[in-house]
Amino acid sequence: MDDPVFSHVMNRFLQAEIKSSPFVHFHIENIFPEHFYQKLLEHLPETTCFLSLSKTGKVDPRTYADRLVIPLEFKNLESLPFSQFVFWTEFTALLKSERWCSFLLEAFALKVQERFAEHFARVRFSSTAELVRDRTYYSIGPHTDHPIRVLTLLFYLPRAEDQRHLGTSIYEPLDPAFECEGFVHHSDKGFKKLYTAPFLPNSVFGFIKSNRSFHGREPILDTGTERNLINYYLQWNHK
Repeated sequence: MDDPVFSHVMNRFLQAEIKSSPFVHFHIENIFPEHFYQKLLEHLPETTCFLSLSKTGKVDPRTYADRLVIPLEFKNLESLPFSQFVFWTEFTALLKSERWCSFLLEAFALKVQERFAEHFARVRFSSTAELVRDRTYYSIGPHTDHPIRVLTLLFYLPRAEDQRHLGTSIYEPLDPAFECEGFVHHSDKGFKKLYTAPFLPNSVFGFIKSNRSFHGREPILDTGTERNLINYYLQWNHK
């Protein structure tokens, strides 16, 4: 991503409407210049290049078989076809750059500082990103994200608007006092769905992690579908 593209992305964030209820979240359209978004689509790897999340060791092997991932790290990208390797390596370098991290921390400074309070000056941040391909029957119950996460960005990568119903949903607990640190994925029976972000081409859904940032995805029932996105986390270094 060159400077004009990066500048476009930053401006879109700075112009975004940030909603505070039931937690801080936003959905931004046209997040990339259109020509760059087309490059993202052109360089999406074949499904054979992805690994089922259930086989990564990150989750119970009996779960999430319908979520496929490619961690955006050099060791995982070097097996891609050369043009894809070059594109995603350059893109990853920006996503994990100090420049991008600093921009996000500045853009959401008040909310991040609110979480860490007087410890903020001593906190160090890093990022993780992965290409994701969800298939039919994928679902994930309401959860708030792991405690080490600070900001989550889901860059939606559909080719057309016919998948707009497949976005991320926001939930509110039926018990107004209920909170979750983030280690558990819950059944939706104890929650009310408030909103589903439209899974539109060239858009991003994001939120600030809190003990109330309940989000998830109802089962994808569209036959033979693929739901492509980039999953990005800004996290604090807890070790």
